[in-house]
Amino acid sequence: MTEAPEGRNIYRMTFTACCAAYVVQAAVVNLTPVLFVPLREQYGFSYSQLGALVLANFLTQLIIDLISTPFIDKIGFRFFAVAGHVCAVVGFAVFAAAPILPFPTYSVLVAGTIIFSLGGGMFELIISPIVNSLPAKEKSASMSLLHSFYCWGQVSVALLTTLFIFIFGRESWPYVFVFWMLIPFVNIFVFAKCRLGKPAPEHKRSNPLSVIKNSRFAVLILLIICAGASELVMAQWTSAFMEDVMELPKIVGDIAGVCMFAVMMGTARTLNGVKGKGEYLRRLMFAGAALAFVCYIIAGTTNFPAVGLAACIFCGLGVSLLWPGALSLAGRAFPLAGTWLFAIMAAGGDTGASIGPWLAGVIADGTGLRVSMVSASAFPLIVMATLFIFGKLESDKKIEDGDV
Repeated sequence: MTEAPEGRNIYRMTFTACCAAYVVQAAVVNLTPVLFVPLREQYGFSYSQLGALVLANFLTQLIIDLISTPFIDKIGFRFFAVAGHVCAVVGFAVFAAAPILPFPTYSVLVAGTIIFSLGGGMFELIISPIVNSLPAKEKSASMSLLHSFYCWGQVSVALLTTLFIFIFGRESWPYVFVFWMLIPFVNIFVFAKCRLGKPAPEHKRSNPLSVIKNSRFAVLILLIICAGASELVMAQWTSAFMEDVMELPKIVGDIAGVCMFAVMMGTARTLNGVKGKGEYLRRLMFAGAALAFVCYIIAGTTNFPAVGLAACIFCGLGVSLLWPGALSLAGRAFPLAGTWLFAIMAAGGDTGASIGPWLAGVIADGTGLRVSMVSASAFPLIVMATLFIFGKLESDKKIEDGDV
């Protein structure tokens, strides 16, 4: 039964706050990578050290996902939403203060990364379940629209940060973090007041053990791990790849590469959120993974900067539906699993998003960024395989249930 329009309107501020939280999440994930080259030049950090910051980011989010899962339904959405924004503000402040604190700069950057990543972990934990609990005709469309704001946040992070560094110089990078503190600061007060939906009653939820034993669950976990890696390797390393391998000016690589990657990803998610039909989701994800596979191969092998740039950009289109689509497939496969399912899926996505970029950095230090890009094509290839297997399992289940 569909909620009346006036019933949905009372949650409009809630959905808006969730979208703003995903903009903050984009800053949590993408601010540091956009500054890879300035940090490397100013402090002499290696690719492995820079990749380790990304690893620390997503490992922290992963740990929060796993530790907090049992407490979500008991403590409630609001606590985690507010606490996540507080962590983002504090973490950005610590990261910005690294040049003036009497401690090794890299250690302070790691500390700041861990703190704001705590907030990112909480966002991954509860923002999608909050939106899933709101009245909506098409849950997968709402999820896709929500995740599109991550992309628009990524565009804003890359564009505004790059322009700021271009105008004021690479030594001005701490002020970028001060600027991005404003959104989470305001959203603290919004989440403290807005109306939130409620998880499914405990007596109606599926038994977690029965879900975990289901073969589709393991396939979904592998799917979102490789979806996270497919998206984040390109998102995190495009800036450095365009400047160091394609030899394009940083402002060109960031605006034409990082920004357009995010624009393609955001546009696809927005269109799917507005016009998408759930029954075509898995096919769209398979086609997107195939496109991402081709883009990684082309980016790593071409000698033409324009072709490499185009491959990075269109990879955004390819990976656009993989992460939110995996969440939607999980929600559809296990509709009564409860909030813990989204938390475990988020942990899987964060696992891929941490291991993928880190491995890319390790490979880049050993054999170069070109080989790193080609190697990363394995992730969308695995996504294609898991989608095929998941579709087969879904068909088998329908036959068993007598639905076909």
